[in-house]
Amino acid sequence: MKKILVPIDFSEVSGYATSFAVELAEKNDAEITLLNSVHFDYFTDYQFTSFATAKTMMEDVKDAMEEKMTAFVKKIDTRRKINTLVSESSLITSIKEMVSEDGYDLVVVGTHGSAGLEEALIGSNTEKVVRHAQCPVISVPVQSAIDKINRILIPIDIREIKNSFLMAIAALQKQFDATMEFLWVKTPHNIENEEMVASELGKLIRQHGITNFEFTITKNVFPSDGILIHAYDTDANMIAMATHARRGISHWLSGSLTEDTVNHIKMPVWTFKMNKKEESINLNSVKNAQGKPEYKKIEVLTVD
Repeated sequence: MKKILVPIDFSEVSGYATSFAVELAEKNDAEITLLNSVHFDYFTDYQFTSFATAKTMMEDVKDAMEEKMTAFVKKIDTRRKINTLVSESSLITSIKEMVSEDGYDLVVVGTHGSAGLEEALIGSNTEKVVRHAQCPVISVPVQSAIDKINRILIPIDIREIKNSFLMAIAALQKQFDATMEFLWVKTPHNIENEEMVASELGKLIRQHGITNFEFTITKNVFPSDGILIHAYDTDANMIAMATHARRGISHWLSGSLTEDTVNHIKMPVWTFKMNKKEESINLNSVKNAQGKPEYKKIEVLTVD
């Protein structure tokens, strides 16, 4: 980890994200950049008296944000140099370009659900950040110290496990020296033998250099509910989730689960974008599974 990008809006949660990122930068001797976007969409029905008026307005806004950025940085307790950028591009475009062109390894962003940077993490903007940023993203909803992260919960879809994800999880474990708890939510349509899945996954996880780990199976009709219930019950202090193009576990990140995970779970959430072109690992315990789903027949009730 050599370069960390932190989008900020000067809110309290921006401070949480910045503190978290600064700790990571100090630990890894990494470069850190704070990003603020002052992008303005020029709608055709919005009438400026002249182009000069619009340009002047943007220059004034940018100058004000740069002054605010300077004041924000002065309050940060660190000797490490902090780079700053006030961009006239949209937040998503700025993140995409800086990650892909400038080689940032991690994006750390604050979130508090209903204001501030919520749109950077919820709905379409979350998908855009994860889809376009070729690096992990960590959302930070509360004040979090990196030395307090010692147990990481990793929900997995046993049909969508990829080598790149397990390699990233191995690197994440080294970063925090944490116990890794892999969680499989077994739904009624899963016919796989639990012992066979656990045995095969255990070998696979160890092959990727991941040590000090646990594998937990919980049952629920909905994967999202299973994840959230277990997350509330566990003593984990970070959640790590994979996502790509709304397949596999990524569809659990959309809709209500994104809100619940990012807004209501009061711990950092690390997300990793899967490469759609990378083949998933075919587990024999999945490929050769036999049996019938546990669904019960649904009777249609007709009301006269």
